[in-house]
Amino acid sequence: MNLTDATIVLLLAARIHGTDEAVRASAKSVVKKLPRGKRDLIYKVIEAQSPLALVEFLAEHLDD
Repeated sequence: MNLTDATIVLLLAARIHGTDEAVRASAKSVVKKLPRGKRDLIYKVIEAQSPLALVEFLAEHLDD
């Protein structure tokens, strides 16, 4: 798994479930499958007050 795959998982969790708990659970699931050097973003999602809002922010700025 790479960071792109993990990001897609988080975007899908946000889109399908739409809850902080689902996004956080998905992030916890994929973080262990990433190389150690690529885990920073996923840990930020796990530790965020509102993981859903953070993932939505990231989705809005993917093209930047």
